[in-house]
Amino acid sequence: MKNKVLFTITNLDLIPKLKGLGISNFVYPLSFFCVGIPKTFAIEEITEDEAYLFVNRVLDCDAINRLSEILHNLPSNIKGIIFDDLGLIEVLKDVGIEKILYYSHFNTNYASINYFFDYVDEVIVSTDITEEEIDEIIAKANKKVSLFVFGLVPSLYSRRTLLTNHAKQFNLPEEKQKELYINDKKFIGIENEFGMMMYHYPYYDGSRLLNKDVKYLFYYPILLEDEKVLKVAENDFKCVLTDEGFLDTKTIYKVKNN
Repeated sequence: MKNKVLFTITNLDLIPKLKGLGISNFVYPLSFFCVGIPKTFAIEEITEDEAYLFVNRVLDCDAINRLSEILHNLPSNIKGIIFDDLGLIEVLKDVGIEKILYYSHFNTNYASINYFFDYVDEVIVSTDITEEEIDEIIAKANKKVSLFVFGLVPSLYSRRTLLTNHAKQFNLPEEKQKELYINDKKFIGIENEFGMMMYHYPYYDGSRLLNKDVKYLFYYPILLEDEKVLKVAENDFKCVLTDEGFLDTKTIYKVKNN
């Protein structure tokens, strides 16, 4: 199973220990092209083999041009890229790396996933659906899909610096990371110069999906201490507070007749 794992790096010093656990496919959030991630990496820092880039910003023309230059001059150790900006599909056409679409709230059915398979090599299925719906996708997709199995799931992304704007509006101390609440629901907001990502809390626990017949299992353990990252790598997801998201809860309902 370990060769299926795509593991997001939060600290370069953990890589030897992760390798000792049998993990070899490492995902690096790419500096300047990510939002909502405290630790990102310049392309020069990514030296391990089997490396994957992670890009989760909605990119403007200047950013796409800048990324295109990087992508067309990649070192040989870069195996693939995980992204969600559809504008990159065109940029990546002539780049010989694995193209993985993590379109977090949209890859929810086999019809749309099969459509995207005409343009990308791999698709990470949304966490917004039930295990039953995931099984249907696995059965009916044209190729093996991939699954998000652990991490913080984005609930909101804005290109506005919402935490800074709120602090200025109400004369509060500025914070780049903050716990946020909607009634009793907790979220974590993380801001940088490119905007703000708000994550649902607690962490998503997809451990019941680990034995599915899929291409990759994606781990996204941001904001965790090093020792907990290593426990997650051993599939000890209960080392932190977790829930199972929508695995048992349908999010589509038929409106009752009046």
